[in-house]
Amino acid sequence: MFVGNFTPGPNNIIASYSGFHFGFKKTIPHILGVTFGWPSLILAVNFGLAIIFIKFPIVQKILEVLGSLFLIYLAYTLIKAKSIEEKEVDKPMTFLTSYFFQFINPKGVVTAMIVVSQFINSGENFLKDTFVVLSFTLISAFLSICTWTIFGKYLKLLLKNRLRISIFNYLMSFLLLLTVVLFWLN
Repeated sequence: MFVGNFTPGPNNIIASYSGFHFGFKKTIPHILGVTFGWPSLILAVNFGLAIIFIKFPIVQKILEVLGSLFLIYLAYTLIKAKSIEEKEVDKPMTFLTSYFFQFINPKGVVTAMIVVSQFINSGENFLKDTFVVLSFTLISAFLSICTWTIFGKYLKLLLKNRLRISIFNYLMSFLLLLTVVLFWLN
């Protein structure tokens, strides 16, 4: 879970971008959306979404396509952002957008299925395993998303001119697009 949460992915890239452009305080809705959305996705997979995916694989494919399209859209919005001083940067993600994004985030859905299948026993320890996994998920999601937000915030100290900010925006956009490409190659 810690590896999955701390490695670059859509949530972390968006958190870095948001921390960079808006600061930690204004990124809190995104942080909370991920912190509570990710365990909610684990619960959904744990209590039946995996069964739906097995019975109707098209549902998982639809979620994967929607998640990929959303990431492409986010990458586009990062490219069109200029600098914070020009007021052309959109608002940070809201709690609800970030929360519900977890359910169409390709990396998140696949990781949730792996976590549930590997760490939750469907037998007599089901509730205990679920509680332990959710506890670790909540902690690791919070620590990861905060770390990436702080990284973005302090990166801004190094990137003070327009060209560097533009390069940062293009890099974050590229990383989101790379996430989509790597997801579809697997």
